[in-house]
Amino acid sequence: MSNPGDGGDIIIKGGSVELDFDDTMYTKDLLEPRRHKNSDLKITRVVIDGDITFDSGEVKEGLSCTITTTCE
Repeated sequence: MSNPGDGGDIIIKGGSVELDFDDTMYTKDLLEPRRHKNSDLKITRVVIDGDITFDSGEVKEGLSCTITTTCE
């Protein structure tokens, strides 16, 4: 696990997942098209709403949450 501020990953595991990106803000990486990035911005806040606030562990029936990031 990376230290906060080291630019660690946000990892989502499980069944169905839907992610929306603002393509004008986070462009697709040409070498790795599943990745979106913006080298000029850094995440300054992450808010998680729904069934989970930090680490839910294993939940077989799944969870529902919205992750909102604020960048500068």
